[in-house]
Amino acid sequence: MDIELLVKETIEKYRLCTKKENVVVALSGGKDSTSVLYILHKLGYNVQGLMIDLDLGEWSKIHNKNMINFCDKIGVKLTIVDLKKELGQGICFIKSVLKKKKNLTGCSVCGTVKRWILNKTALEMKADKLVTGHNLDDETQNVLMNFLKGNIMLGINSSPSAGGKNVDGFVQRIKPLFFVPEDEIRKYAKDHKFEILYDKCPCAFGTYRVETRGWTDQISNKQKLKIVENFQKLLPKLRKDSKTSVKKCSVCGQPSRGNICNYCSMMKDI
Repeated sequence: MDIELLVKETIEKYRLCTKKENVVVALSGGKDSTSVLYILHKLGYNVQGLMIDLDLGEWSKIHNKNMINFCDKIGVKLTIVDLKKELGQGICFIKSVLKKKKNLTGCSVCGTVKRWILNKTALEMKADKLVTGHNLDDETQNVLMNFLKGNIMLGINSSPSAGGKNVDGFVQRIKPLFFVPEDEIRKYAKDHKFEILYDKCPCAFGTYRVETRGWTDQISNKQKLKIVENFQKLLPKLRKDSKTSVKKCSVCGQPSRGNICNYCSMMKDI
């Protein structure tokens, strides 16, 4: 599979970004975000990296070092946000407290925190678009998880271009790897000899997504693509039927579907 061509076609078909825009890539240090940064840079887009230091011991230290070296090697600016300095507490402490108080899983807490910090920092960086490394496998899991939860409306922003373009205070997220299978990205990263860790997050265990991933690993890439493509056909009607509107969070001012955003609602218990 020619991943670079597929990324180029996805960008053009869905008008994800232009070469004049300031495109910020959210880096985790893994194969997906590293590959998409490399490909966008190779295709001539004006990119820079943004990484959150989760302070997860040696795992985070290695990721940070790898991304500093990688961005320096290809000549791309990298911004690293220290989560502990930003929030006053490390992610492990936050997750442990919210597990006890609200019975929230580690992945849901981490995801909410990261989305809030990424949007806030991308705004400060005057980003036009914020790229994430979500791939075909991730999107297949999202569709199935929302269906099994009985609420497919949760996936209303599950598309190569997520969220509204003209929402004040929101940097539009784009997913150039949306139709690229995970195993093809892994092959691409290894073929290019990227110095990265291929390990999963040390905190990602015993969650609904992990269980769903176990099932999707057993189906073919063609079946995954069919699931995602069929859901994309449903999206226009789902969005038309959706009665939710975007407001500003009364606490932090970031976009929210309620008076208080998920992040602020969650963090008031810390």
